[in-house]
Amino acid sequence: MPGFDFSILLILCALAIYLLLRIISGKNKSSPGSAEKVDHKPQIQAKPSSTSSISPGTDRGKPGLPLSTPWQPLVRSQVEVETIWRLEHVLRELPDLGETPIINIDYSMEPREIALIIASNPFYAARIIKTINSAAFGLHQKIDSLQRAITYLGYNEVKNIIFQHAIHSNLSKMGSGEGNFDHLQFWKHSHAVSVCAEFILRDVLQSHRNVGLITTAALLHDIGWVIYYYYDQEAAAGLFSRLKGNNEVENPIRQEEEVFGFNHLIAGKMLAEHWKMSSGIGELIGLHHCGTFGFTDKIDRDTAFGACVITKAEELSYNLGFPNPVSEPRDLVVDISGVIGAKASALQEGILKLRDNLEKTMNLIEEFRREE
Repeated sequence: MPGFDFSILLILCALAIYLLLRIISGKNKSSPGSAEKVDHKPQIQAKPSSTSSISPGTDRGKPGLPLSTPWQPLVRSQVEVETIWRLEHVLRELPDLGETPIINIDYSMEPREIALIIASNPFYAARIIKTINSAAFGLHQKIDSLQRAITYLGYNEVKNIIFQHAIHSNLSKMGSGEGNFDHLQFWKHSHAVSVCAEFILRDVLQSHRNVGLITTAALLHDIGWVIYYYYDQEAAAGLFSRLKGNNEVENPIRQEEEVFGFNHLIAGKMLAEHWKMSSGIGELIGLHHCGTFGFTDKIDRDTAFGACVITKAEELSYNLGFPNPVSEPRDLVVDISGVIGAKASALQEGILKLRDNLEKTMNLIEEFRREE
């Protein structure tokens, strides 16, 4: 049917002419002589979220995180598979504290709430009241109220002491063997770092940001040292003997890695995970030497803040006479003031009160130990 074929041909020709006109029109609009005004303003990009991760050295209106130093401690992904497998096996063989009420408390709560929950245990309530009325404290008037006892000692201090007592009672194997470190001094150091962290947060920075979580991570920051004795008793004894009270050791963490293939940062973080504590606590344990080595991976602001607080708390604890019984990196070679603020550098105000509080609660620790 020739009529039908001719109509189709007309339609195709019209379509081709239309497309050709569109192409010509588009070229005229983009030409320099076109009357249409071209907007040369750059596109505005959306601002990054304030809660997103930040890389070392970045700047988003606030100073960036401290850059990492040339030498870095191993992280879990760098440890040999066989070593990680054996370490996981050792953790599974430890006394299971993961199901106990003390371990399962939500440590994002305030220390006051945590202390009251822990002290609701009749055994610990009785121990607290008995200890506070001992001759070590020399009180003129007997305290017979648990609330008054906790208020007198301090909420964070009570939480720390009971927590450490529970850990010590179950992980007492560290107290035996030749070349072991002084567990009582280790307990005091851990407690002091937690108290100093609370002091820095509340008194110096006047911050209520994650106080419960940070002070708990500060209490557990060196718990990885406990694992060495379970991993290899003979190697641990040799390492402890070499590092015990020796402040002249160059890069003690390197020595840990040479002996075991991992360090106490990795072990502590894995132990916190094994106990099913919050991931925030484990992250802070793994980063508590950030003042010496900086940050390498992307990290959120809250984690960076908590890790830097623990770094300063450990330095303050050492200066107050409560060091770790084994040598650790102590020189703060990177600037962490951009994370926690310049106020943290001026710690003199309130130090006398802090020292008094520490001495008071150290008496309580010794009383708890004496009654075992």
